[in-house]
Amino acid sequence: MTDDMAMKITTSPPVRAAIAQAGPLRVVVEPVENNMHAEVLPHGPADAFTARVRTLLARHAPDDFVWVMNRDAFRRLQRAELELGPTPDSVQPEYALTARFYSLTDETPERRSSAYLCVYDLTNLRTRTVLWTDKYELKKATVRGFLD
Repeated sequence: MTDDMAMKITTSPPVRAAIAQAGPLRVVVEPVENNMHAEVLPHGPADAFTARVRTLLARHAPDDFVWVMNRDAFRRLQRAELELGPTPDSVQPEYALTARFYSLTDETPERRSSAYLCVYDLTNLRTRTVLWTDKYELKKATVRGFLD
């Protein structure tokens, strides 16, 4: 999923046009928003999805993006009494990379099926418009007798 999303961001015509017009995009990666039902997705594993997209983009398109540290991550480091650079208020990202995960489960006595939807957005923070969006879908089904 993350390989697919990173490739789609870098080849998106609107993203390419924004980079051509303004240079590298300053992007902050936001924590994953978990909108799934009946599934627990801890923060660490959830945030791995956007962290991997960021890492892939940094590796394969290093001149296209500047990664701005998330304000919450900056504050956590600051509380650890580390000497840090400019405060988050002085470094303004232009874009936010977000991911929202959803699930839909249908369960009967005989089987259980689940559909998962992961929506990624690259949003212009100044205009609040979505520069790029895409989704990844996954479906799983199990037979009850097999699980018992």
